[in-house]
Amino acid sequence: MMVVLLLLSSGILGIFLGAQIAEAFLLVPYWKNLKENDFFELHKVYGKKIHHFFAPLTIAAVFVPLITIIVHIFCQTNKNNLLLGVMGFSTIAFFLTYFLYFRKTNKSFSERSIDNKKLQKELIKWGNWHWSRIFFEFIAFICSLLLLMKN
Repeated sequence: MMVVLLLLSSGILGIFLGAQIAEAFLLVPYWKNLKENDFFELHKVYGKKIHHFFAPLTIAAVFVPLITIIVHIFCQTNKNNLLLGVMGFSTIAFFLTYFLYFRKTNKSFSERSIDNKKLQKELIKWGNWHWSRIFFEFIAFICSLLLLMKN
């Protein structure tokens, strides 16, 4: 059962990580190059669609690895505890970025409550937060692969 859970964890973390990297390399630079009014208009049209794409991926990328860790704890196996701990910490860390930064900022984009003059700086900050999130996703993904190889 652990192998199946680790396979699922690696798969969803890999898909999520790939989608986040694509967003970082494709969408974020595009958003930064738009004029302020164009960005807000684009966000009005596509913001909810992007959210509806990433929300289920994010939920799956959080819960599948955490369920894997919980099953491991209940099976009381003592092997690979460090890797599982790092995977769990990294999973929780990338999930918390939403509540620490993205939820409020994305809402300010959709409500257009950011001044046009501050938008460029906020998009740079958004991109930096996004890369920090990707870092934690990458760590969780690598741990899941290492755990899968060990099992």
